[in-house]
Amino acid sequence: MFIIKQAMTIRRIISLAALLFFAATTTDMSVDAAEDTVAEIGDAGYAPFVSADYDDIIFTDILKSVAAETKAFEVIDYAKGFLGTPYRRGSKGPKSFDCSGFTSYIFRRFDINLGASSRSQYLDGTYIDDSDVRPGDLVFFSGRRGGKTVGHVGIAVDVAPDGRITFIHAATSGGIRYDTYPDDGYYSNRYIGARRVF
Repeated sequence: MFIIKQAMTIRRIISLAALLFFAATTTDMSVDAAEDTVAEIGDAGYAPFVSADYDDIIFTDILKSVAAETKAFEVIDYAKGFLGTPYRRGSKGPKSFDCSGFTSYIFRRFDINLGASSRSQYLDGTYIDDSDVRPGDLVFFSGRRGGKTVGHVGIAVDVAPDGRITFIHAATSGGIRYDTYPDDGYYSNRYIGARRVF
């Protein structure tokens, strides 16, 4: 599953590289990332070109998307290396973790500083609608007693077509492991929301 998604990311990067190559080598296409110009791309045989109505083509949004997706899988791959690490309340790693200690430790490796608790991490980044969750996003749940107060956090590692989220987290039972939401049980009853921090 992860290999397939990484391959898709690589194909996107290759496609972007090819587009940039044509931009630099054809007279029908120019690139200027400094301009806020919307590009209209047509088809000139084997090579893309920019409509005469536009001077520049920018790849800012594409580059940001590819960079974020690439970083997400780097985060996930790093997090997977801690599978099986034991849970310990208040522990920040690397020999043991609690939930927020785990997410903080993982993201700090990528120069992203999160709050010290799951509750404070729910204030980090930007709110993400359930239908927009993607790998690398933080997913939040209430604690074991339930309610509407954040008490647990994990990292989304995969989102199935039906919206089911697989996440990695520090669980009191089993330590660092995978679980899914919705699960028609524990996590379904405690899900609060998601945040994106890159």
